[in-house]
Amino acid sequence: MTSLSRHARLLGGSLALALTCLACSPGPAQAAVIEVGVDAYKVNGGPAETAAWDVAERLAMAKDVAIVVMNPKANKGTVQILMQNLETLKIPTLFTKKADYDVLLKRGFIKPHPAP
Repeated sequence: MTSLSRHARLLGGSLALALTCLACSPGPAQAAVIEVGVDAYKVNGGPAETAAWDVAERLAMAKDVAIVVMNPKANKGTVQILMQNLETLKIPTLFTKKADYDVLLKRGFIKPHPAP
């Protein structure tokens, strides 16, 4: 047996393992988009809500990840209350500005998939 054939077998085994891992990996994760306005929140483009706890609780029940999009005129207190509630319920969260969100979405860095 030459060293080249031994390396080829190792490479083939590694390639098979990598393909198996890719085939078993989950698809896109669910993520809710929360738009923070001046004093209200919109979840996945729905109606405006003023209760941050209700928004966070709904995401926790659905086991969603939160993508929080802050509008330029968003009230700092509104953002902070939502952030504290998401942290309390241990919901993974990504915060971004509206302008940055549009760029990240366009380039495919984030692809939100709302829970059914």
